[in-house]
Amino acid sequence: MASAPDDDRGSDRIDWVGIEGSPEFRELAASRRRFLVPATVFFLAFFLVYLVLTAYAQEFMGTEILGMPLAFLLAVAQVLMAWVVTALYLRASDREFEPLERRAAQAAAERFTTRSPR
Repeated sequence: MASAPDDDRGSDRIDWVGIEGSPEFRELAASRRRFLVPATVFFLAFFLVYLVLTAYAQEFMGTEILGMPLAFLLAVAQVLMAWVVTALYLRASDREFEPLERRAAQAAAERFTTRSPR
């Protein structure tokens, strides 16, 4: 059984490998991954399209909409997209990840922490 060094109090031994392999921790990691991978791919694709258009479609990006060039509007959309992704992550964190974190922490405390004799 692998374990990390004693914590600050020196009275508990924690099996970090066991925690990482626990069903609760794996569920938490999978849940976060299901959110982060698509969000990251979408955001990076959105940004890449903006960069490609800026480099190769300068006339198109210069098209004015509401008196502003499309390039400026898409740049603003990048900032707004970052805020939206952040807000969605915070919402998912409160509703989905936090309860899973509590469950994983409780299971870890019960099954993977052993008291060292004093």
